[in-house]
Amino acid sequence: MANTLIHESRRLLLPFDTVVDALIDLEIKHGRWPTSAALAEVTVHDGEDDRARSVVLSVRVPNQPAVVERTYTLPLIAAAIVNYCLTMRVPMPRSSSKTIQFLPEGIALLLENTLMLQRRHLEAPPVKVISAARDDAPAPIDEAPAEGLDSAEEPFAPLEPEAPEGVAASLGEAPAAEPAGT
Repeated sequence: MANTLIHESRRLLLPFDTVVDALIDLEIKHGRWPTSAALAEVTVHDGEDDRARSVVLSVRVPNQPAVVERTYTLPLIAAAIVNYCLTMRVPMPRSSSKTIQFLPEGIALLLENTLMLQRRHLEAPPVKVISAARDDAPAPIDEAPAEGLDSAEEPFAPLEPEAPEGVAASLGEAPAAEPAGT
């Protein structure tokens, strides 16, 4: 059998406060976050150039008079988000390509993956796509039945397989199997 492809695309949108949690979690994991540090300010720098995009955390460290600024570039932000998602058990294929996108409501991690699977059935003939899309909204499901349909008639009756003649009567009356050893 031939192979078939499935393309997967997911977008995980983390609000800015969750991104900050992810950055702090990564810093703690690597032992780089000062004990008893207090977060003083968070600044997100977005720009046309990837090198200009960053998150800056202003941290107040105990026993130090000045506030320390820590700048996180795209690779560190991506690593923090991936680490956070793995910690929170958000499924994420390792083989997917990962990109970061800055949005007004947060930072999105875009995951794209292509799976090659073995086809389970013979290949279908070429598919014809007929579009009957209209601009108005789709009809509700509980709408009145179409003209010409009896109200007692079901619009989507289940299909029953046709049995060869002579077999139809015996289908419902199959003899019971005798227990083994009698």
